[in-house]
Amino acid sequence: MKIGGKAIVIKVDDGFKLFVLSAALKVDSKKIKERFNAKSIRFASKEELLDLTGLVPGSVPPFGPPILSLSLYIDHSIQENEKIAFNAASLTDSVIMETKDYLSIVQAEQFPFSAQ
Repeated sequence: MKIGGKAIVIKVDDGFKLFVLSAALKVDSKKIKERFNAKSIRFASKEELLDLTGLVPGSVPPFGPPILSLSLYIDHSIQENEKIAFNAASLTDSVIMETKDYLSIVQAEQFPFSAQ
């Protein structure tokens, strides 16, 4: 889905962060490493994700505090669509909302970290 937003939990050095980008794109790990001056990054394991969020892969919503206790970072690709669709802490339930509304309620840093 072109309007889909995917939320990915990534371990950046010793801490976990939540990254949101267009579901049609991939994470560019080099851009994340550069932004945080990090030595290593990797995706959270299923077990780590469950421990951090209480959720399974594919169900993480694109929200940081107070919903999830992870710092939130949004890729510029999210702004390219009028709407964003995302998982609502479920593998079967989704939410579609205006992108401008989503961006107005989240507290996130925006920087480019996607690749084709």
